[in-house]
Amino acid sequence: MIRPAAVATGLTALVLSLLVPAAAEACMLPIDGPAERMAEDYVTVAIVTVVAVRSRAAERPNRAFEAEFEIDRVVEGHPQSGRLRLWHEERTECPRVLPLPVVGETWVAYLQWDARGDGPASDVWPLTWSERLDARFGGDPEAGMRDLEPPDGD
Repeated sequence: MIRPAAVATGLTALVLSLLVPAAAEACMLPIDGPAERMAEDYVTVAIVTVVAVRSRAAERPNRAFEAEFEIDRVVEGHPQSGRLRLWHEERTECPRVLPLPVVGETWVAYLQWDARGDGPASDVWPLTWSERLDARFGGDPEAGMRDLEPPDGD
């Protein structure tokens, strides 16, 4: 004889197992967004120029790319020069979080280390983002991702 409790448990397990793949593909945003990360203490904050970009995902180029940046000017930290490399990959179905850099654009690198020479960078954002979110550039540290969208009519 089939027990009703066993049937209910089996059906519950089946329903949950069907929901897991959808949950696994759900958008998982980082705990700290750009504004929170920009507000952290960094050894170096520098204005950089995009000098090279290589996309690794033709169908969604901003999801996986490598970019090289030339240090132009240090805003905070020690005087430096050199090139920085950003390796970026988003593995979720989230809306675009980081735009694809374009050669010649100005970005801002936030470094946890003294960049006296070439090296990797993990926190690099467009200058326009820093101008809206980082107090060093006159931005509002209380602003969020929604504040990065262009105003209506633009």
